[in-house]
Amino acid sequence: MLATMHGVTATSGVPGGVPGVRPEAGRRHPEAPPHRVRPRAITAVAVALAVLLAGPAAAAPPDPLLALRLDARAAVREHPGMWTGASVARGERAVVVGSPRPLVAEIAALSDRAGRTVRRIWGGYGGAVVLVPRTEEQATVLAAPANVDGLAAVATGGRVIVQPAAFARLSATGRLVVVTHELTHVATAGRRAVPMWLMEGFADYVGYLDSGLPVRAVAAELAADVAAGRAALNALPGPADFAARPAQAYEEAWLACRYIAARFGERRLVALYRAALREEIGAALREVLGLTADGLTREWRSYARERLARS
Repeated sequence: MLATMHGVTATSGVPGGVPGVRPEAGRRHPEAPPHRVRPRAITAVAVALAVLLAGPAAAAPPDPLLALRLDARAAVREHPGMWTGASVARGERAVVVGSPRPLVAEIAALSDRAGRTVRRIWGGYGGAVVLVPRTEEQATVLAAPANVDGLAAVATGGRVIVQPAAFARLSATGRLVVVTHELTHVATAGRRAVPMWLMEGFADYVGYLDSGLPVRAVAAELAADVAAGRAALNALPGPADFAARPAQAYEEAWLACRYIAARFGERRLVALYRAALREEIGAALREVLGLTADGLTREWRSYARERLARS
């Protein structure tokens, strides 16, 4: 999840929310369907979407999207009143459900491009269900307990929830970055939580990898703080930083992962993440990079200041 995103909004100078997963629970809102829908109509919607999400005939080859279709059907059944008039688009490794139809088709295409990037960097990736509700209130219900306030999308429970108003403000590049970021979260989810700087920094690293955006465009807030002599780059960002100064925290995390890939290679960055899913971060750093947390912090700080100064 990113707090703000520069260089990728549809209107120059207007930051668009960029997604991710917050470990803390977000506030819940009551479900707010866009219209009053009679129970019979809700049943008809659920049946119609179930048909769209149905797999091939018994004689057809096995469907690689079977698990995703089943999860999409479950999502529709959980909140059937949200999906009146919804459409379904199937990608290579994504099932997208929502409205309007052109946006659903666009996100399916973006998921294909993003999924290829995730597989190239991370390896195994089974795909995701992407839900596109009509309103922010509905996105809040679908994403709970994650928080969607100000975000374009959020990954939670193996699904990606799009916040339609914020997503609409993004440029074409921004939309691809957002989808890639969230699919990275889906692919890298594990039973053990990794440090927030690594979780969000790695998702940003993959998300921005093919964007062509310069460092100062991606890390605009952090660059401004450094130039003005304000507190920045003091330590690898933790949960308190992501809460108090989210834009800078995400940018610091991205630069930390970018530094690791630049110095040690992309494979070692991936290896570090995989190690952090097995053991605490100090042991993972020593095992994969031969560094302590303090050593990484010193080297990252120097790298970040140099890149922000000359980009």
